[in-house]
Amino acid sequence: MKFGVIIVTYNRLALLRECLMNVFSQTVPFHRILVVDNHSTDGTAQYLDSLEYPELTVLHLPENIGGAGGFARGLKEIAAGDCDWVLIIDDDAMIESRYMEEIQHAITGNRYLAYSGTVKTGGVIDTSHRRLLTNRCLMFYTPVPETAYENETFLYDVSTFCGLVLKVSLIRKIGLPKARYFIWFDDTEYCLRFRKYTRILNVCNAELDHRTAPPEKAPAVSWKNFYGFRNAIDIGLTYSSCPAAYLAYIRLNHLAHIAIDGLLSLFGSKKAERRYRMKIYRDVLLGIGKKPGGMDRRYPPGSGFQN
Repeated sequence: MKFGVIIVTYNRLALLRECLMNVFSQTVPFHRILVVDNHSTDGTAQYLDSLEYPELTVLHLPENIGGAGGFARGLKEIAAGDCDWVLIIDDDAMIESRYMEEIQHAITGNRYLAYSGTVKTGGVIDTSHRRLLTNRCLMFYTPVPETAYENETFLYDVSTFCGLVLKVSLIRKIGLPKARYFIWFDDTEYCLRFRKYTRILNVCNAELDHRTAPPEKAPAVSWKNFYGFRNAIDIGLTYSSCPAAYLAYIRLNHLAHIAIDGLLSLFGSKKAERRYRMKIYRDVLLGIGKKPGGMDRRYPPGSGFQN
């Protein structure tokens, strides 16, 4: 059983160093390690080129094509090789030394084509990464409850790319993630695409430390929200059991948010943040019907409202 891993990185050299240290330290070693450098400018390229590991391959992209583009490019490379399974992570995912050993043990006793581990942030289980599809019409998702992690494994429907392990034959069957999503929800769409072939088995003892802000401390709004809203609508129109009802719900939901933020921006705090969010909702509504087309020049990485 040959395991590969894809790591997409962009301008987070310190995190990447630690991420790779954990990857190189697995009790079940990787047959291939592929790092996709999304046109970093912080010395990442030079660091990666200085490493000498026969299993390591680096793809230096000529431009930042987002996480979605990076994963699509990496999975294309892996699917053309001889790996049987591939782990998908960003540079901020620190897998514990027995992560792949736990996954391998689960694979040998099951028939599923997709596996994952437990994501922790700040030592606490982050349930947002493993979700159930609870309403196929309005495309509602519910995080798998924390109590499920007390079991050895559990099945679920939709995963982020944080610690997801896929059988390479499945990738060859369903194709690549949608690079035109640029960032956010490319993993959701990909899971919905392979849902007719397999559910995802979470192996609770396979753990990773996600070095990001806990959900309750994450920024309330950023440039990424535009892509999240835009891509979620594309998913809903593709996979909803009733696209017309879904679209009506989305229009009402976004218009309600614009109205509420518009009212609250007249007084109180966070005026700039609310107006920026209103702009995102308006731009998303005006773009309904258009297919996502990669990075939108109005929302480049790192942009946002000014306090």
